[in-house]
Amino acid sequence: MIFAINRLYRILFCRGGHGVHSPFVFDLITNVIEEKRLYYCYERLNAVRLQLLQDNREITFGNRKLTIRKMLNRNCFTEREHRFLFRLANRFQPKTIYVAGSDFGLNPLYLTAYSKKSSCTVFEPELSVADIAHEFINKYALASIDICNRMADIPDHIDLIVWGNSFTGTSFSMQAFDRILTNVNDESVMVFSGINASPENRKTWDAICQHSEVTVSLDLYNLGVVFFNPKLHRKTYKNIIF
Repeated sequence: MIFAINRLYRILFCRGGHGVHSPFVFDLITNVIEEKRLYYCYERLNAVRLQLLQDNREITFGNRKLTIRKMLNRNCFTEREHRFLFRLANRFQPKTIYVAGSDFGLNPLYLTAYSKKSSCTVFEPELSVADIAHEFINKYALASIDICNRMADIPDHIDLIVWGNSFTGTSFSMQAFDRILTNVNDESVMVFSGINASPENRKTWDAICQHSEVTVSLDLYNLGVVFFNPKLHRKTYKNIIF
């Protein structure tokens, strides 16, 4: 109930960077988070999403069986969230991207759509999901995308890290966060999904915001974004929503 009221308050009163004094964060809010432009890749990637939404193949993960369509609707990033990931990548132009969770290939396709020169490593431990991701990546990828089933296969230097939803065991944790910190740099950006999905996720997100390596953190209600640039004034911005 508290979270629902908080979300409604943000929708009604927290638009356009109101009350934000950081030029860096204000620019992100107005030109990335709330940006409404219809980019060239949206139509192409939405066509991929529609194919997945019409796919009734049943896959097994753990002890559950669901169709691809149902999994995409229930457990993956929404179209709006995927478009935000594209805009974020387009804004910071990362050379190396690491994403935990493939969303059947949609995550890396959106994250690399800004440039053919980008490179993305996808951690997808669920083989049935990885097979579908391979299928769509091979058909639609413009950049270099590799899928691995071990978190240990992390590039040495990562510019953009995205933690997807947890249905294949890729949800974020302090252990995973600490593990990947050795691979980030001052310019790295990290995105977390489902920061309010559970009390455990919220506790982990709050701990990440307080971490000594984190400077600016953005609480977008469903998503969290953190930066490590020591030149930025340390602060957590909560009254933001997209």
